[in-house]
Amino acid sequence: MAQICVFLSQALVTSICACMSDRQDPRRWWMLPVILTGSFLSFLDFFIVNIALPAIHVDLGASPAQLQLVVAGYGIGFAVSLITGGRLGDIYGRRRVFLAGLACFTLASALCAVAPSAPVLIASRVVQAVAAATLTPQVLAIIRMEFAPGERRVAIGLYGTSMGLASIAAQVVGGVLVSADLFGWSWRPIFLINIPIGAVAFCLALRMLRESRSTAKPTLDLPGVALISVGLFLLVYPLVEGREQGWPTWSLAMLAASLSVLFGFIRYEQHVIHAGRTPLVALHLLRISAIGYGLVVSAAFFTGLAAFFVVLTVVLQTGLGYSAFAAGMMFLPFAVGFSVASAASGLVGARLGARIVNLGTALMALSLACLIVLPSVDVCALAVLFALYGVGQGFAQPALINTVVGARGVAGEDAGAAAGLFLTTAQSCIALGVAVIGDVFFAHLGVAPIQADYLAAMRVALSCNLTLQVATFLLVLKS
Repeated sequence: MAQICVFLSQALVTSICACMSDRQDPRRWWMLPVILTGSFLSFLDFFIVNIALPAIHVDLGASPAQLQLVVAGYGIGFAVSLITGGRLGDIYGRRRVFLAGLACFTLASALCAVAPSAPVLIASRVVQAVAAATLTPQVLAIIRMEFAPGERRVAIGLYGTSMGLASIAAQVVGGVLVSADLFGWSWRPIFLINIPIGAVAFCLALRMLRESRSTAKPTLDLPGVALISVGLFLLVYPLVEGREQGWPTWSLAMLAASLSVLFGFIRYEQHVIHAGRTPLVALHLLRISAIGYGLVVSAAFFTGLAAFFVVLTVVLQTGLGYSAFAAGMMFLPFAVGFSVASAASGLVGARLGARIVNLGTALMALSLACLIVLPSVDVCALAVLFALYGVGQGFAQPALINTVVGARGVAGEDAGAAAGLFLTTAQSCIALGVAVIGDVFFAHLGVAPIQADYLAAMRVALSCNLTLQVATFLLVLKS
């Protein structure tokens, strides 16, 4: 509920200014916090379950493999379904699909909360992920349709804020709820909190959202859905599970097969276009230079984001002995820096243009470099560097989203497809980064590591992050 209040207050201030400057429907600024609540819940549940895994292990007797699937099932289902979710909004209406996705997500959260066994929890998490992938692209598509180009930067900046706050709230709120063990329910309240928030957001969205859809009346490309789903599953699943199991032969075979299936998907989509039918992915979007280049830059940027939090969380908790709650609180400076910067990114971006990404990645690279050379762990130094990293990410991330979703040349009928394409790229690269950089980290950790080993492995892993941010900086600098 606090998340909704924050967005309402931000939107109120912006709406007053907007109403004075144009004749567009002023309700769009009241609508924004409602749809952002949906995306906030989607990203919150991507992260929050991690902190509850020990409690789930005790309560349900879940095996290590089942615990991995509780996490991986959501990530895989989310990544695989995003493109289809975006296109469903173009076909059936973004308001309708958003409402359906939010309702299913809330129901799936209830199923997760009452799950009597690990297999039921895993299945419920997959349903929850598919629902999240259905509603999330509609948020960006609705922003594109409802907001003028000059306002879109502010709206997408707030969308970026919701993503950042979700990752931090997951650790803080999750740690509080699991530690409190409310009514003896252990880990279950982390899912129960979604129910009242989802219900309120649904009622408000039902009242406030306007319907929009493609004017071209496209149809759903079911063979395309099957091909892209299989291809992305073959790509994402081994990236999520392969490192934990030492990159067995099956994981490498799946990665190789994913390339063939995805290539086959592109050829099939070309056939659909030549036959005069509507493809699942609007391939012509890739011919728009801003989108093609934006996806390449986004791939470099997002590959290191989640890995940063994974590595630092392991170092703080396992290497330095912080509790889950204390480790979560250490990221609060990041949350503050990210929230302030992403909320201000629209105004700053209006002055700097694409250079706001250079500013953001430069600040992120600076903080990473300082973390790498930091001789010892100091709470105050970490707080400052985490805040600096948050400010940098808050400037860069919304601008990259706007580069793809708000690119000139994207017609209204392709708004959902553009959002799905961007989100799928981001989520797949996040999974890739966690797998590869995580593997680098654990490989350098060695057997029976001590505190110094954790810090040494952290420096190597963060060097990979630093390289990615420098690459992002240079790519944008040359654009």
